[in-house]
Amino acid sequence: MQWLWTQKQDIGPAPRVNHAMAYDGVRKLVVLFGGETSDAGYNDTWEWDGEVWTQVADTGPTPRRAHAITFDSVRQRVVLFGGFSNIFLNDTWEWDGEAWTQVADTGPTPRGAHAITFDSVRQRVVLFGGLSADIDPLNDTWEWDGAVWTHVADNGPSPRMEHAMTFDSVRQRVVLFGGHTITGGLAFFNDTCEWDGEVWTQVADFGPSPRSGYPAMAQMGTRTALFGGYDGIRYLTDTWEWKDLRWTQRQDMGPPARVGHRMAYDGQRERAVLFGGAASGLFGDTWELAINQPPAEPV
Repeated sequence: MQWLWTQKQDIGPAPRVNHAMAYDGVRKLVVLFGGETSDAGYNDTWEWDGEVWTQVADTGPTPRRAHAITFDSVRQRVVLFGGFSNIFLNDTWEWDGEAWTQVADTGPTPRGAHAITFDSVRQRVVLFGGLSADIDPLNDTWEWDGAVWTHVADNGPSPRMEHAMTFDSVRQRVVLFGGHTITGGLAFFNDTCEWDGEVWTQVADFGPSPRSGYPAMAQMGTRTALFGGYDGIRYLTDTWEWKDLRWTQRQDMGPPARVGHRMAYDGQRERAVLFGGAASGLFGDTWELAINQPPAEPV
């Protein structure tokens, strides 16, 4: 297998960090919402079709950062929860491709720097952790069924923020990696945990180095890809594969090292799409990651 990063363009959304991205599998578009610069927050909505970014809305949720979105493939909606906009938020919104609609203002406590993903087998949005309004890392697990949030666990991975999460459709588990805590001092994690709908199980504590800053993670067919992040000293630029309960480093060539970026998998085009982030400055570049089969050996 050849893992190949390709830079597409640097025209589209303004450079930003701590935005959110998800792939709309019905409309076949990557959706981006919000984020921030050094002095402003955004509430614009953009879509990527594989060639160009198009701004499709500038109304809906308030400007915010450190929020999270995922695509509910059953109800065919992008679901957004929380984030930070001068205050910590706990509102839930849905994007149907034309407009944002607020669908709840109860459920998980206000927070930012959490992670959500959609469990397509159990048909639930799963949320874990984040940073509370009291500036405490959290380790509660919630599920959204399209109507109400349900608190389903308050144990499992240790309290953390800025971790990565995706759904492994092969093993039918939510996969969580990394993040950091500020309780008792700054500490970074490199544990890998799975949620089966009932309990969290730690399945690895090796592979990528401990990191936070939203290392971008996306399920790519039968594999999960992870890129970048921050380990407390350096911004990272490595690409890793999670498959069969094993991490494998694939390459260290691709986008420049960064933190606060986002990635979503375009299932139609079989590409992971990465946008934005920050290192010494803000990025507004778009990259795609493809996994190519090697050419067949001549007979």
